[in-house]
Amino acid sequence: MRRLFPSPEALRRRAPFSRWDLLVIPGVLALLALLTLALEGATAPYAPTSPDLTVSLDPVHLPYYGLRSLFRMLAALLLSLLFTFTYATAAAKLPRAEKVLIPLLDFLQSLPILGFLTATTGIFLGLFRGSLFGLEAASIFAIFTSQVWNMAFSFYTSLRTVPKELQEAAAMLRLSSWQRFWKLEVPFAMPGLVWNAMMSVSGGWFFVVASEVISVVGRERDQYLPGVGAYVALAIERADFRAMLYAGLTLFVLVLLYDQLLFRPVVAWAEKFKFEQSAPEETAQSWVLTLLQRARLTRRIARLPQPLWEWLWRQSARKNRPGAALEPPPRLRSRTRRADLAFNLAVMLGALGLLGVLLGYLFGPGLGFGGGQMLQPNPNLNPAFSPAIARRFAGLGIRPDPDQAVWLSRLCAATQGGTVLEEGLKMLLREPGVKAPPDLKQACQKPLAPEGRVAWPEALEVLRLGLFTALRVTLVVLLATLFWLPLGVYIGLRPRLARFVQPLAQFGAAFPANLLFPLFVVAIVHFRLNPEVWVSPLMVLGAQWYILFNAVAGAAAIPNDLKEAARLYGLRGGLAWRRLLLPAMFPALVTGGITASGGTWNASIVAEVVRWGDTTLVATGLGAYIARWSTGAFNPHVGLGMLAMGLLVLAYNRLLWRPLYRLAEERFRLD
Repeated sequence: MRRLFPSPEALRRRAPFSRWDLLVIPGVLALLALLTLALEGATAPYAPTSPDLTVSLDPVHLPYYGLRSLFRMLAALLLSLLFTFTYATAAAKLPRAEKVLIPLLDFLQSLPILGFLTATTGIFLGLFRGSLFGLEAASIFAIFTSQVWNMAFSFYTSLRTVPKELQEAAAMLRLSSWQRFWKLEVPFAMPGLVWNAMMSVSGGWFFVVASEVISVVGRERDQYLPGVGAYVALAIERADFRAMLYAGLTLFVLVLLYDQLLFRPVVAWAEKFKFEQSAPEETAQSWVLTLLQRARLTRRIARLPQPLWEWLWRQSARKNRPGAALEPPPRLRSRTRRADLAFNLAVMLGALGLLGVLLGYLFGPGLGFGGGQMLQPNPNLNPAFSPAIARRFAGLGIRPDPDQAVWLSRLCAATQGGTVLEEGLKMLLREPGVKAPPDLKQACQKPLAPEGRVAWPEALEVLRLGLFTALRVTLVVLLATLFWLPLGVYIGLRPRLARFVQPLAQFGAAFPANLLFPLFVVAIVHFRLNPEVWVSPLMVLGAQWYILFNAVAGAAAIPNDLKEAARLYGLRGGLAWRRLLLPAMFPALVTGGITASGGTWNASIVAEVVRWGDTTLVATGLGAYIARWSTGAFNPHVGLGMLAMGLLVLAYNRLLWRPLYRLAEERFRLD
């Protein structure tokens, strides 16, 4: 009998560390030191009596500002992954819950990030009283709301389009729900999820300016959190071109660092999860991944949770329990139909109750009516929320709100219906920053809505503004798709080119479009262009990358055996697009389209009101309305704008994107 013995090299005792650990260990220690530095700054004391937060335009502070911004981005990314694995999984696997979760996801991803920041700042300041982490948490949550939606949609689409042969193999191997999730569904979704996570982090930089400059009720000045976004905002306010150049260079270095240290290794690692039956000629490579695989420290760390995973695997095994029937018996079908009817009725009643509460908050106790009449808008006479103008009104006996708003009803009460006006008040009402009605006496005779509330005529006006924004969104997303789709396919089909383009695309997506706004403002003013038309390109500067990244991810995920078959059959040109590329990429393209449109709606808030120094351009639209009423505290006007935007995007998605999702699930699966 022949006996086999291990080689002398296998029996030789290995050293605890290798030469590769000489690079890995210092790198890990450096990352821990940077994380500690960022946490120390984020948890500094902050109280109502603390000085206003600000940043310096001295470029020597930019490395620290970049560290703080990067800390917020990565914290938001971890929250986005946690939300994606829970929310998207529940939506894909629970048919009844899907009826609520997916429309809610459509609605939430359409809500403006500035609205989230306004609504949550007070909550987080109350939770972390006395600590700067309250503002940090508000900023992280705002960035989270800019990152999470496309990741959730991508993961949901992947779970709904798992090939049937893989599902049948999981059933034959008697995998439980937990085992099937981690051994089949997550690996299948990983390539698309990685590219969408990359897009999430890069796209989050578009809103980093809004998330790091926070209005706090009770403070006259905005609070500038240390970060690249706050640096950019201050540079725009002071019209400092040199500071903006420094910010752009800092951002380029940050993107290059996290591309090499995080995303390129993850992209190379996710290559093994591609669904294909033949190996491609070229695969993604990463020197960091190679270094981590060869270092013994990282292998020891990777083995630490192995006993826990093995215990979870044994505990979640199906054992002798039967699996769920593919087709339930008729008796259970009728019971399921009755349960569905009861669930739909409960959802409808809950939605009506929630709508009643929301309308009461927006319109007041009478829901916009009083004395049998429709109440008219009660305008704010201080539209810029200027503290100086508010103090002048207070000196004349007209009390402003804490956010510096001065309501017409208070002016009417102080002037006996607009009939008795002092000379000082007359002069104040003629000031450029005061928006007083032309005929004060006639305006005071109308039944006005309660202070701070909205009226039905204003709601109709907001809907009209939303239609203007919807037209801009549709046009710019269509043009961006026509431009970026062919380029994304060309890059995705060539891994070597993708390795070169990946950091450039990330930098383009991460580059804050706010840095380009001054150029547009100068050009629009110099050439006397119409802002209603020429602010539209600003809306798609951030959202266009969703289309490119999903096009690259969809093309890169096409199985190599399908590409070889296409070459054998001589598919070229339009025939290859119709028979291979568009069908194989369709789920990724739908995800890119829906997230790009949602990102464009969000971008309307910062694109319809653009500033450079003392010059401000305002375009007609819903984004400009929300930006005008964002004062640091959530108010009914911001709520009305967010509700209108959410309902418009929900209708947009229900009529366009949801049918395309069903088409992707039914016809364009890799089965």
